[in-house]
Amino acid sequence: MSQAKAPVQVSAPGKALLCGEYAVLAGAPAIVTAIDVRAIAAPACGGEIPSVVVRAARDQVAAYLASRSLPSPGPAPEIDTGPFAPGGRKLGLGSSAAVAATVVGYHLAEAGLDLAAPAVIADAHALARAAHRDAQGGGSGADVAAAVLGGTLRFVDGQATPLPHPAWLAIAFVDAGAPAITASFVRMVQAAAGPHPAAYRQAMATLRAASERFLEAFTQPIEGPGDVDRAYAAIVQAVAAHNEGLGELQRISGAPILTPTITTVIDAAARMGLAAKPSGAGGGDLVVVFGRTHAELDRLADHLLRTHGLATLAHLKAAAPGLRSEPRAPLCSRLAGFFRLGVEARRDALAAESGIVRDAFAVLDPGSLAVEQADGLIENVIGTLDLPFAVATNFRINGKDYLVPMCVEEASVVAAASNAAKMVRAGGGFVAHSDPPWMIAQVQLCREDGEGLEVSAAITAISEARAALLALATSVHPRLIARGGGPRDLEVRRLADDMIAVHVIVDCRDAMGANLLNTIAETLAPRLAALSGWSAGLRILSNLADHRRAHVRARIPPEALAGPTWEGTDAVAGIVSASRFAELDPYRAATHNKGIMNGVDAVVLATGNDWRAIEAGAHAYAAADGQYRPLAIWRRGADGWLEGQITAPMAIGMVGGATHVHPVARLAIDLLGCQSSAELGQVIAAVGLASNLAALRALATEGIQRGHMSLHARTLAVGAGATGDEVEILAARLIESGEIKHERAVTILHEIRSDAACR
Repeated sequence: MSQAKAPVQVSAPGKALLCGEYAVLAGAPAIVTAIDVRAIAAPACGGEIPSVVVRAARDQVAAYLASRSLPSPGPAPEIDTGPFAPGGRKLGLGSSAAVAATVVGYHLAEAGLDLAAPAVIADAHALARAAHRDAQGGGSGADVAAAVLGGTLRFVDGQATPLPHPAWLAIAFVDAGAPAITASFVRMVQAAAGPHPAAYRQAMATLRAASERFLEAFTQPIEGPGDVDRAYAAIVQAVAAHNEGLGELQRISGAPILTPTITTVIDAAARMGLAAKPSGAGGGDLVVVFGRTHAELDRLADHLLRTHGLATLAHLKAAAPGLRSEPRAPLCSRLAGFFRLGVEARRDALAAESGIVRDAFAVLDPGSLAVEQADGLIENVIGTLDLPFAVATNFRINGKDYLVPMCVEEASVVAAASNAAKMVRAGGGFVAHSDPPWMIAQVQLCREDGEGLEVSAAITAISEARAALLALATSVHPRLIARGGGPRDLEVRRLADDMIAVHVIVDCRDAMGANLLNTIAETLAPRLAALSGWSAGLRILSNLADHRRAHVRARIPPEALAGPTWEGTDAVAGIVSASRFAELDPYRAATHNKGIMNGVDAVVLATGNDWRAIEAGAHAYAAADGQYRPLAIWRRGADGWLEGQITAPMAIGMVGGATHVHPVARLAIDLLGCQSSAELGQVIAAVGLASNLAALRALATEGIQRGHMSLHARTLAVGAGATGDEVEILAARLIESGEIKHERAVTILHEIRSDAACR
């Protein structure tokens, strides 16, 4: 084994059980998959007391290294498990097992052992399993196996065997709404064996048979479409039987395994021909859903959110890599004192934190977009307009840190968003999810001079041709289909007796989708006209992207909202009152939403997206029920914390357009590190919610002018000609004078320079 230098960090994934819960404890096989939500171990930079799991893992490695005459482990590492508990709520993904695996891996790598070597991984598995058992007092060990070995595993009697993850099987996870404590559920179930021995044996037999049937279907060789249908039908049957077994365990034990929420997901999935079951102990953590295509799962996700308010966690990916060394330390958006640095020092800090090559920031220099390049982007070019490009700090979304690029000319926007993100961070950070990336292609049909079918008959004719129309739309963009996108549904809307709107719902994947949507509308228009006998009018996308929304929540402890002259509880009350004002009054709602769009537009512009489309969609969505309403609302939670949420259309792209062509947009995308347009939309919505929080806190406490004018004073100071230290001196004197005006700034600057000359 090579004696390599210890890596910067080590990570291990979470886990989700696909089948075999409870029965695995009685020797039945379980199928467990690693989820790409990772615990990360890095050298500790503070004096935190290690947890029980961390101490147990370090002790196991210490004994192992001593037995091999290798150096003793150093101090316990610092562990980041933020993605396991977005917003402070655990998702039941096996964080303690991932911690045990990461600590073991960290100390083995620290000793110079190669985590890519099979023998080292085998030893790491045994050590992490022993450490987790010591710390937790039991368990099957399936979660530790997933954390160390990764991929998808058959797990039985403590032995894990890798399984090929079938490409034909699509998997999604739904948030069931509340954390479940596995150990307590297991104790309740095992205790039921005494008073109900026959029922317990029958339930376990049902679970065992279901797990074995699931495993057989999961590993069935696929040689043609018929094989997929048969394998999937077997999985549906196995999942249904597994749920029956869980229901029987719930009946005899009283453990709330199949909660009403979980049952809602199971029933909704069944109505769509899909299979769903609890992943893990049940009781509220996650529900795993199986389908043949991601499109099927997206339809279920859309239904569950709109009908039941249940979120599908699209960022949870199965069959993730196991324990591994990482090349870089995790990005941290808490850059203390960042605003005090000069421009070059800020670039240095961003390069160091993000891993982006320092020279890449040269595209932000004035003139980096040459006039010749600009002339290729739009018509009639005579020059370029520079806007400030800044970075907002402190953002943590779904347990992941982001450095957020913002392009805006208004003072206070970036500082306010960063400060509000720091407050949200005190409550666990933002929690976000997204709708599927569905957009609308519209075709307008008009009945002229009474020709064609009567309106109801025209709607019926188009609706009955739905399958053929969707097939025609599918033929338009084969590359989109290859990427997993494509037409998903067709809607017919009666606008008047002589006007119909036909909507084709299209999954655009990571594109904003304008061009492909317009092409689909153009292609379908003649066919729709022939079906109805009406004339085809406009053929274009809709910017009211209400099928493609981002949803973000935040909880803030009152103390994080406190200020020099007000209590946190007062701030909570004031913000809630301000929110209610916007909910009742469209005049206030307009300004409320403008503050949200301060942050939203700045990120949209920085990333080269269409901020006009986002603006149009946001305001149309705000007025969708006939009254203009706030996009974000705030409430006081039962525990006194401030709770906020925002839902907004987010037709964002990460491929094509300026996001691909403009060098600054490319840098912004790289800086964010988003892996999908949905993730980018969540970041943008979180910035909007943070901007709203900052504005309402200021309005509800000191008033908006004080904070805004302090930054406005700096802008005036620069405009008056101040440089270097003069900027802060002049800004302070402007505020002190109470006259924050350009003329006053010029006068004070002259006084400052005169005083300096006299000295």
